[in-house]
Amino acid sequence: MLSFVHIPKTAGTSFRLGAERYFNRENVVYDYGKESPATTPVVVDTLYAEPKDFWSFRSACAQQGASMVGGHVNASRFVSLFGVGNTLTFLRDPLQRMASEYAHFVRHYEYKGSFHDFYSRPIMHNRQSKILHGVDVEAVGFVGLTERYTDSLKLLNARYGLAIPQREDNRGKKSLDAVHEISAEDEAELKQLNKRDIRLYEQAVALFDQRYTMHQEGSPWAHARLVEVKPGRIAGWAWWEGESDEPVVVEVWANGKHLDTVTAVELRPGLCRLLPPRGGYVGFHLPVKLKPGDQVQCRVSLTGQWFPLKPRRVPKPDGR
Repeated sequence: MLSFVHIPKTAGTSFRLGAERYFNRENVVYDYGKESPATTPVVVDTLYAEPKDFWSFRSACAQQGASMVGGHVNASRFVSLFGVGNTLTFLRDPLQRMASEYAHFVRHYEYKGSFHDFYSRPIMHNRQSKILHGVDVEAVGFVGLTERYTDSLKLLNARYGLAIPQREDNRGKKSLDAVHEISAEDEAELKQLNKRDIRLYEQAVALFDQRYTMHQEGSPWAHARLVEVKPGRIAGWAWWEGESDEPVVVEVWANGKHLDTVTAVELRPGLCRLLPPRGGYVGFHLPVKLKPGDQVQCRVSLTGQWFPLKPRRVPKPDGR
């Protein structure tokens, strides 16, 4: 069962309507809030009643043969029910997403304020990173890009063995890749207010590029993150996308030299709520002797996939 995190104005409506066509509408469950007519009754009965019973919700979805659960929800809402590997979302250039959401509010909700009034509200800042808070983007089963929707859908269908058709719905521009005009003044302020979203999007683009290239080459993808870089220790986690229980073999490099090879088989209790593969036995660590300023990077031994995409520097004792 897939869990679709629908971030507003990222082509989510196009995706969910394509999913409805593929899975059939009765096999898709929605949570768009208690009052939304799009929200499925089983969601209201189990998640907007007291007591909220998430396990009963999951059981009800399984009993009715649901193929996907989706809505304007945070990634953490359902990740412990369906697993991070089955969680998917789309991200969009933060400034373009903001301009699109403003146009949507004007068009559908008769919003009368200026664009500046709209994006200045704190609730609108860093919307994408807030929605993904608590779930590393490297761990999410699939992260597509609005600007590369066709490639994203191709990669998503390949990842999950689906054939969801492409649609373009609920859009204010002529096509998904059309660009909203933003003044230089607004652009400067938006960049200042949405630094976290900009970093997240840049990271997602780099990951998508690497993943798409590997898909074209026929190489398997590994969800992987270097979590700890210290003078005496490096640590991280890694697992293969899909259903493989094979551990990932990781090469550790420093300053362009291969230090050692480790296997990601250590338990990471903090990840268990995400339901990763291998019951959470996906971690690795390596004792090292490094100096502040040394550059560390890891590589999946089987495929040559680097992570992180840029080397990380060993910090100074003061953390810098």
